[in-house]
Amino acid sequence: MNFKLSDSTLRLTVAFLAAATLAYVAQLHYDLWRRWGSPKLNVSYNEFIEPQPISAESAKLVNFGAREALADWYWLSLIQYYGGGEPYGRYRKLPELFNLVTELSPKFLQAYQTGLIILPGEGFVDEAIALGEKGKKNLAESWEIPYYTGLAYHIYKKDYIAAAKEFELAAAKEDAPPIARYFVGIYYNLGNQRQLAYEIFRTVAATTDSDFIRERSQKYIQHLEIVFYLEDAVAKYKEQFARAPESLEQLVQANIINEIPASPLAITLTIDPNTGEVKETKS
Repeated sequence: MNFKLSDSTLRLTVAFLAAATLAYVAQLHYDLWRRWGSPKLNVSYNEFIEPQPISAESAKLVNFGAREALADWYWLSLIQYYGGGEPYGRYRKLPELFNLVTELSPKFLQAYQTGLIILPGEGFVDEAIALGEKGKKNLAESWEIPYYTGLAYHIYKKDYIAAAKEFELAAAKEDAPPIARYFVGIYYNLGNQRQLAYEIFRTVAATTDSDFIRERSQKYIQHLEIVFYLEDAVAKYKEQFARAPESLEQLVQANIINEIPASPLAITLTIDPNTGEVKETKS
């Protein structure tokens, strides 16, 4: 039995296929235009691909005992979202996704680590720190979470004392890398807590098994001893002249010190003529 389309049916079929093809091409062209070619639509492509996570409270109610599986599903959605969007676009849903994943899976260390690394760079610094606080409660044994929280405080908030305290928490954990304790001294020094930093560097130099960290700590000890020496010299200058010196050279000219000692680190030391504070500047 031969089956043959009538001319009218054939024309309708061809017309339908042509219309479908044109519709597909038009939609593709429109999508590309919205993403790349429209100066009038100031909309990031990321807004078209972003997931729509439900609230953590709702997710806990509707997971039917499969919280970890649901956490994995949202984790994959997060990775696809962040990996598939515009590199310089804004990822508005990232904080919600990291919060949801860690609410469903509170012991998911990689989610905390990744969030603490990614979120600050995408403009969500406070959200990253809040994620770190949650992580420290749920994974109290982790050194990684306070370590990366400390980096967020340092890099994005310039809060060196807060960074030092986070690294102090990290250094106290089992399996923490030796450099964590070294960073405690670094950040206390940056936060102008020099005496505390000095004692920390002395402890690190005396206890670390790392030759590199011991050497660096010893150099910081020598450097801070020079700073303390100059601070004492500035105090004597103030007693003698009732004002702060304008430069380190004036300490030599006043015969308070014989010469300006060189720091073993790549740090230039100067004096603030208004306050007499010894300032550190990396060369």
